[in-house]
Amino acid sequence: MTMLVERRAEGPVATITLNRPDAGNRLTNAMAGLLGAALEQSREARVIVLRGAGADFCAGRDMQPPAAGSNVKPADVMRDDAEPMLALLATFRSCTQPIICVAQGKAWGIGSVFAGIADVTLATSDATFRLGELERGIPPCLAMSALLDAMPRKALGYLVYSAEPMPAEAALAAGLISAVVPADALETRLQAFMARLLSFPPTAVTAVKQYLASAPSGDAEAAAVLGASMLCNVLASR
Repeated sequence: MTMLVERRAEGPVATITLNRPDAGNRLTNAMAGLLGAALEQSREARVIVLRGAGADFCAGRDMQPPAAGSNVKPADVMRDDAEPMLALLATFRSCTQPIICVAQGKAWGIGSVFAGIADVTLATSDATFRLGELERGIPPCLAMSALLDAMPRKALGYLVYSAEPMPAEAALAAGLISAVVPADALETRLQAFMARLLSFPPTAVTAVKQYLASAPSGDAEAAAVLGASMLCNVLASR
């Protein structure tokens, strides 16, 4: 049976692949649970690579909003819609190793979120990013919450208010991704980047990951003190 989320471990690298290419790797709640489990199973890896099979990285979620007039309760929406994503995002945040996202084709909805919350995102030049939920009367506030630290608010607002696909170069300028790579050079670039990252001492890489996740935003003095403390701890442990 085809696994909708595949995990492969090769030495220090764990590769997690969304494997529903016939549907653009659109994420179901079941897939969200499988993805969270794959991340948990990769705790011993030094690097996690997240990618999607086929032409698209991830074209969004496979879930329809409640029909107008269905009188659904907020608690039901929380259980069926929000909680699976809250749990998955919490698992992403708890990962102590760098996550490298590889995005091609459509990286829409939750696909844009994955691209934004990964530590490094390499995107092909044909990749597009989109939060189009307003077209369906949905405020994508949960997705926006995950991207607040990745993008300037005006860029994030434009992505949401326009509901239009954002080209890879624009996503790079907005801080959503790390680099734009020609499709035929993507694998070479990925392997070279991982080899370089794995050549650094694990304790130093972990400290960088922790610092980026916890450094206070907008408080330069507190950020400097935290950075100095982490630097001292790493150097003293060598």
